[in-house]
Amino acid sequence: MKKEHEKRVCHAALDFIVKRKKIVVEKVEYPDEKERRKQAVDVLVKSSSGEIVLEHTRIESYTKQIEDWSQIWKLLKPFEAKLEGKLPTPGYYNLSVDVKATKGAKSTKRIQKALIKWIREKAPLLQLGCPEVAPAHCIIETPDGVPFQVTLCRWPGNNGKFSISEHTPDNLEEMRKERIKEALNEKCPKLLKAKEGYRNSLLLLELNDISLGNYKDVGKTVKEELRFRNDSPDDIYLVRTELRQWRLWILKEGSLIFRDVNEAGPYYLDSVCYESCFGNGGITAG
Repeated sequence: MKKEHEKRVCHAALDFIVKRKKIVVEKVEYPDEKERRKQAVDVLVKSSSGEIVLEHTRIESYTKQIEDWSQIWKLLKPFEAKLEGKLPTPGYYNLSVDVKATKGAKSTKRIQKALIKWIREKAPLLQLGCPEVAPAHCIIETPDGVPFQVTLCRWPGNNGKFSISEHTPDNLEEMRKERIKEALNEKCPKLLKAKEGYRNSLLLLELNDISLGNYKDVGKTVKEELRFRNDSPDDIYLVRTELRQWRLWILKEGSLIFRDVNEAGPYYLDSVCYESCFGNGGITAG
């Protein structure tokens, strides 16, 4: 399933590429599936105007965020629906936890029961969020029976809605920088080797983080990190896949980098584009 999703992201991006660059794809290969080597790239595209080597990687706002959010989802997400429409209105409520706070937490049902009890007790005491009442619209506590700290806030609009999210860490920028640096260290040398002096190289960064991630911060960090490299890919794209409608931004195109790229985006992708986009003869310019 993971590999199929990666292919869908790559194919959606390729569909965008052929329309932007007006090329005809003759053949698409997946070297990493055949060679099973770390040096093999994810995708090799052969077209009438040359070849493209493509590497896909999913980035996070911090290292092991996906693992961390998976733990939060498993522990807390099941009771989200139980509180939807059950808390005092007007306004909506958000429960946030610090990154990595739930790591190692056991007794899932006991923690869920304790949190639901605490939220129902505290929600009526919160004022509707606005500058005049802050910080009375939020409460930060470690509830009885819960082995980590949580923050509950009440905000105007979306009456009755309840959601769970990660709390933005104070050092998020440094954590994001480190994660993107890891991705570039892993992928850039690989693409440079596969480029073989004549192919066009493309690094495709996928972001699936609606709460902490955004295009501008990723673009700024990528630009800063590329200053220290001599193996930068020809092109770098960012694809956000957390919403139903996928979006793409161009972070680097040739010698132009973030903020200087012409018509950088966002572009809306065909998220169902998979083998159907290729047909028998490959993707063709639309």
